[in-house]
Amino acid sequence: MTTQTKQKIATSDEISSSKPKLSREDVARYLRTHSDFFMHHSELIETLAIPHETGEAVSLVERQVEMLRTKNKELDRKLHQLITVAKDNERVNRRLHALALGIVSIKGLKGTLSGIQNLLHTDFPGTKVNIRLFDVMPGTNVQDCERIEKDLLKSKMIQDLFSSRRRGVAFLTKRQIENVFKIEKNKKPIRSAAAVALKKNEHLGVLFLGSTDANRFQSGMGTLFLGNLGEIISAKLQQFAAA
Repeated sequence: MTTQTKQKIATSDEISSSKPKLSREDVARYLRTHSDFFMHHSELIETLAIPHETGEAVSLVERQVEMLRTKNKELDRKLHQLITVAKDNERVNRRLHALALGIVSIKGLKGTLSGIQNLLHTDFPGTKVNIRLFDVMPGTNVQDCERIEKDLLKSKMIQDLFSSRRRGVAFLTKRQIENVFKIEKNKKPIRSAAAVALKKNEHLGVLFLGSTDANRFQSGMGTLFLGNLGEIISAKLQQFAAA
């Protein structure tokens, strides 16, 4: 006589417990891939309430409207920021174009150095312009254009300025400013300054720009204009470098 095993009938609780449970992430994932879900089940929108930062409950539609407004404000802010940057870049390009045209038409080393001084004084009103030349460049008696001192040439500032890791622009410390710019009687001292490497096929010199305004040249400001300016001047001075 064989004994038959009676098949156990699962209860409703056991059936429900055996089904995979949906997590919040599962629901969120489903809604992301079925963004039209509430279009087919619009009656659910009225039953949903989302806590607001103030503690009050708001409807899903109100919450969506609020989020869209916030997003639009942020996009509007970024758009204005991009427009401002574009305008600044346009002004920089116009200035560089004018300087390039002025420099390229000058003849001779003396005329070039004097012309650079005049153009930069016009473009940077009230700025002290000083050009220090390396040995590859011929000597000159143009004011504020002289041979670089050996101590300055061997300084860490100059070594860093011509490092391949940098574009060739640096902002000077107070001590470096004192080493570069001479103190002139009855004139305000230089309180901020920038150094621009002049190099093309070889190292040609350094352009120093100094200002009595402590905020005129300082770390943190953009270097695009000064870097491009250095490249323009370097391209011109390379013509006079010793072969």
